[in-house]
Amino acid sequence: MLNIPVILGSVREGRKSEAPARYILEKVKAAGHTSLLVDFKEMPLPFYNAPTVPVVYFKSEYPDANAQKWSEIARTADAFVVVSPEYNHGYTAVLKNALDWGYLEFEKKPFGLVGVSNGPTGGARMIENLRPIIENFGAVAMRETIMIGSVQNSFDAGKLINPELDKKIDGLLKSLTWWAEALKKARE
Repeated sequence: MLNIPVILGSVREGRKSEAPARYILEKVKAAGHTSLLVDFKEMPLPFYNAPTVPVVYFKSEYPDANAQKWSEIARTADAFVVVSPEYNHGYTAVLKNALDWGYLEFEKKPFGLVGVSNGPTGGARMIENLRPIIENFGAVAMRETIMIGSVQNSFDAGKLINPELDKKIDGLLKSLTWWAEALKKARE
């Protein structure tokens, strides 16, 4: 059994990425893994303002209670699924800030990336811009990604209405769990 949190990369009202994130969360749990939705709307982080780099806090206490909680979630994770919209051809500020609060927590762990948009690009540019950030941690961004363009055609009232998307999610999770098991064994 693996621990695979699903990170929701938006805090906007009416966010369209929440339904895919919750759907993927349930798929991870149905596969027998531990998971939780990391929602920075419910666990707000201040903009990274610590007097030193995050690796200093890895063995001590973060200066913010939610940053500490986020660090503990990330430390115990074996892999991550990031579900995020694309803002102005990139990732959201809330997602970048959350990643800035950590470092060693992400090392040698795989990330599955899911882009969401109302338009046709499906968050493709967000995914490509996020890859170097993840690789900077010594982490692995899965080659397999999911780009949910015109999300309103895939989810309705939180329910999946596009069966092709379910196959893509299964493929991403299969790859993610393979890497998570391999890297967990290597870290031990």
